[in-house]
Amino acid sequence: MRELDFHEISLQDRKWMEKCRDGEENPFTALSFPSLFTWRQVYGLSVAGNEEAFVVRSRHDQAYYCPCGTEAGRRELTAALRNSEKGTRLLYLTEEQAGEWADLGWETHCREDLSEYLASSSALALHAGHASNSFKMKCRHFKRQFRYETRPVCSSNIGAVLTLADRLKTDSGEAEMGDMEVLMSEIESFRKLNLNGLLLETEDGRCAFIFGYENRPGMFTMTMAKHDPMLPQETTAVLVQELAARIETRYPLVNLEEDLGLPGLRTAKMLYSPVNKLNVYEAVR
Repeated sequence: MRELDFHEISLQDRKWMEKCRDGEENPFTALSFPSLFTWRQVYGLSVAGNEEAFVVRSRHDQAYYCPCGTEAGRRELTAALRNSEKGTRLLYLTEEQAGEWADLGWETHCREDLSEYLASSSALALHAGHASNSFKMKCRHFKRQFRYETRPVCSSNIGAVLTLADRLKTDSGEAEMGDMEVLMSEIESFRKLNLNGLLLETEDGRCAFIFGYENRPGMFTMTMAKHDPMLPQETTAVLVQELAARIETRYPLVNLEEDLGLPGLRTAKMLYSPVNKLNVYEAVR
């Protein structure tokens, strides 16, 4: 078995990596190319493989991510990982995949902090299904306070998004710099990654935006939501509601990503009444 040859993920890797990833077998947003590309610098992500399969290595997590690709391609990568040092960690496994690694002698357990929340887009759009009273109240409160318009982010208005992002980046503390670096990467590669976004502008000229992309057919991942500091926190709820209303016919499910084990972030995720959770498993040699 040859030694794995890792390199930093680039846009040139997109075509073959997306070909390798099956959204049903590897459902997690963390394994989708837009996520891997935009987080590559913050998490120190690199990739090894070919058009048969790939595996990602994360300097931040000090771990590898679940191999994606054909059965034969995954088998070759698995052989390399089986020969790795004791303590090697493998992240973003489904329960079934974790069982396969357990059969190889690895210790496995669920990572609640990395597991991803799924919500109904119709419920988030306030059209059908259950939405929390808190979420509905935030949307109503904002709409009583402000007159606003929304429209898709495109080349003609992404300048407004960049202006707000630059302002937020300047005012960010050290703890927020990672998120801001990812946001700037999303803006810079917005068209190349086929991202979607919604721009909200109030009557008095303040703005907010939300980004996302297709994780797999029928599932949309919402990523960054940012707003003018002079707008209230309820702005995020309205962004989610307005975007959900635009995508619900195509994407019944919205992936809200993980809570990182942070109580405040978990509370924020629960605001959107998730209907399911994609449980992430870890294997340790």
